[in-house]
Amino acid sequence: MSISKIAVEVCNWMDKTSHKNPEENEIIQYGLELLLDNVLKFILIQLIGIIIGMGKETAVVLFSFCGLRLQAGGKHAKTGIGCTLSMIAIWAASIICNMFFEIKISMMPYIYVFCTLLIIICAPRTINIQHFSLKDIWKKKVFSLVFLTLLLVVATLNSELRGLIVYPVFIEVITLLPRNKTNEKEKDENEKRNHYEISEDINKDFA
Repeated sequence: MSISKIAVEVCNWMDKTSHKNPEENEIIQYGLELLLDNVLKFILIQLIGIIIGMGKETAVVLFSFCGLRLQAGGKHAKTGIGCTLSMIAIWAASIICNMFFEIKISMMPYIYVFCTLLIIICAPRTINIQHFSLKDIWKKKVFSLVFLTLLLVVATLNSELRGLIVYPVFIEVITLLPRNKTNEKEKDENEKRNHYEISEDINKDFA
């Protein structure tokens, strides 16, 4: 059974116990798909990390990246394989950068300000953003900022974990910059639909 089918079954079961409208179910289903997909990728990459003797480092990188991504969102790969390869690349880049490039404590305030600004401006970045209310969007922003703050405080205080936290967090924040094509397409369709409805209303008024 695919991840999508599992998410649909779970949504159907939840809808029986607490009925929700179609838009809410769509948001829940999408969230479940992301969660299940990320859990499988987390397990795969964690196993690779354990095999190469970097289990602890891998856990820190994945927790930092995935934890922030669940709240802030970000650019998605077009396919599941592409997403998995991207995650492996992010993990590998974080591990390698931590080994060869030290992040000095004097850089932390600048990193924090940069990440905070991008989250405020861009988060949450998701293909279902049209279903989010303004309150939902600001909740995601606030949770993202709180989680970011906690991570960077730990990174500031612990030099051994600093790179393992900062590099994946920085990469995740950068993925907020590109707009998902699905978002742009849906935005254009919504704008066209709104223009059409306005035109229809005007024609009715003058008919």
